[in-house]
Amino acid sequence: MTQQESAKVGDRRLRIVRIIVLGFGILLAARVVQVQVVEHEEWLTRANNQWSREVTIDPERGNIYDRNGRPLAVSVTTTAVGVAKKLMDDDPQLIADLARVLERPEAELRQAIAASTSKHVVLARDVVLKAEQRARLRRWSAITMDDYCKRYYPTDGMAASLVGFYRQDPDATRATGLEASLEKYLAGKPGLAKEIQTARPGEKLGRVILKQAVHGRNLMLTLDADVQQICEQRLLEAVAATGSKGGSVLVLDPATGDVLGAASYPLMATRADNHEDAAVWNNRNFTTQFEPGSLFKVFSGAALLHSGAIDTMTVIDCDNNSGSPYGISNDKNHNYGRLRFAGALSVSSNVYFAKAAMKLPGEKLFGELSSLGFGERTAFPYKAQPRGSLRKADQWNGADKPCIAIGQGVSATAIQLGMALCAVANGGTLYAPRCVKEISSREGGAIEEVQPVAVRRVMAPPLAETLRAAMARVVHEGTGKLTELDWIASGGKTGTAQKSRDGHGYTAGAYMASFGGMAPINDPRLVILVVLDEPDWSHHYASQSAVPLYRDVLGEIRRCTNLLSDVPGGRTGVVTCRDTLQLVEVPDVLYLRGAHADQRLASAGLRCKVDGRTGVVVGQVPAAGTRCEGGSTVLVTIADRNAVADAAPAGEQCPDFTGKSNREIRSLAARLNLPVIINGVGYASAQDVLPGGPRPAGPVTITMESTWN
Repeated sequence: MTQQESAKVGDRRLRIVRIIVLGFGILLAARVVQVQVVEHEEWLTRANNQWSREVTIDPERGNIYDRNGRPLAVSVTTTAVGVAKKLMDDDPQLIADLARVLERPEAELRQAIAASTSKHVVLARDVVLKAEQRARLRRWSAITMDDYCKRYYPTDGMAASLVGFYRQDPDATRATGLEASLEKYLAGKPGLAKEIQTARPGEKLGRVILKQAVHGRNLMLTLDADVQQICEQRLLEAVAATGSKGGSVLVLDPATGDVLGAASYPLMATRADNHEDAAVWNNRNFTTQFEPGSLFKVFSGAALLHSGAIDTMTVIDCDNNSGSPYGISNDKNHNYGRLRFAGALSVSSNVYFAKAAMKLPGEKLFGELSSLGFGERTAFPYKAQPRGSLRKADQWNGADKPCIAIGQGVSATAIQLGMALCAVANGGTLYAPRCVKEISSREGGAIEEVQPVAVRRVMAPPLAETLRAAMARVVHEGTGKLTELDWIASGGKTGTAQKSRDGHGYTAGAYMASFGGMAPINDPRLVILVVLDEPDWSHHYASQSAVPLYRDVLGEIRRCTNLLSDVPGGRTGVVTCRDTLQLVEVPDVLYLRGAHADQRLASAGLRCKVDGRTGVVVGQVPAAGTRCEGGSTVLVTIADRNAVADAAPAGEQCPDFTGKSNREIRSLAARLNLPVIINGVGYASAQDVLPGGPRPAGPVTITMESTWN
């Protein structure tokens, strides 16, 4: 090939190379335009996904407090720490970091990882991590950290069926009680953030907040923790003493509808145990409906009087052979003769109310009872509340009207009965039961005070006063006589109702015993409803079981709280006695040794009756503070000394009262025979003798504050 021909070939090759280079340049430019312009958003998203990720910011769950600021449920953020086995390498520092943070031996962690067949191994749950510990673990891409809300309940098992529980698991969130029904206040709303990452595992450039989390709100309940503790303890004792299968105690403020206490059996001793019986999470005050029996005569009586079917002076022959409708008879076939309204309520005459109900049209009786809240759910925020059973009048058969008048063929929950009793107590206003008293932010600032809600006026004040006078007579001379106390004027009504099961009629020997009372009767501050489910035969009458339970709860509230601290007084009137009698005040001997109790009672001019056992006084009748005739006998109940925890400090030191309630202070002081002076209400914040110091010769002065810390 000549030199000229070689030059031509070289030129062709050069042109081809240029064309190829130009083609690649055009293709590259086109690709750049495609990526930077046409597919810009798609590639930007892919880059963001690779070097950043959106993460959820969990809100802090609101806390729950009682009406005095005592915490019932608080939140703690805990972490589940694990490893992804596929991302692990042989770097021993990873296991060393895990061991240091989790405070476990390295060998134990290696064994746990090797023994697991799962790709992801959870090594620890409910771990509270510090910032530096989180930073140490984030260095490793194989280590996972999942945060959860852990709820802590300072009062443990107390009020568990009411407050419920909240648990956030990896698979689901579970809640019961108020924790579930008040979720909209407690939960808050999650936020959103974007984390910027680098190519190095665990190294991040920071976090950009896209949406702030809204933390849950704190709730102050109407519940009084001291009242709740009293109700639960007395209910536990009553169930054991009467052989009952269950029961409940409900304490209400009739002026506002506040629920101060709501105990339900079976009770929970501690949340730490595994509870096979799910009934411990079920509060019967709100979920169990039953036939109220004669307790319902208060409300059928209100309907009869309000409608004008009878008046308080209407006399009815209450003998069993006097023509009672549908063969309805008095309990034990008593023949009471001619009675007026108050006398009939006092002896709980079925014949009187059955005959009187026949004077009232069924539609009118139904309307009066439904206006009192029967047959409709209350506004209390507790799930699974039944409506109760109150059929419309056009569905009644012949015997339904007189049976409903005596509390048969109708059912209600304890909260329905309690709110209707509150209407009688407060002069005729039916309130919605109030559960939440105040809503506040997590920082503690008040957001909203929840006001009482008056549903409607159901009776005039004179009618309510008439009913209260009749209920006072029940306590003074009728079926509730065992509730009569010399320090307060109380009123109420017993109910002994045979139980029906599964729609197959009444069951022989199975009864619901109840008592609904209010005190002081002339100006009621408290409404207390107690129910015992199937007490044994020797206690199946309400007067044998429910009445003593009511009396014990009322007396304990007076002794251990400030709700009735100024009773007796102008609200109830002074007990009148003959001038020749010398009255003395019964001293408090609870938690003293038997010999010491005898000495203290003797110094007050009283006698002591014990059962001969050695131990500690756990009960006394009459209660402390009662005024009785000098020389009277005080019956004390002795428990084995090992049955009562010895709370006394070692040696002759002054105990630490800080943080304790009035009740707890007096109990501890009684056990130590140490006089105390309590200034204020709430919980002890200071004492004039330092804890652990020498025991003083005189009393210890304790300062109380309304908020528990």
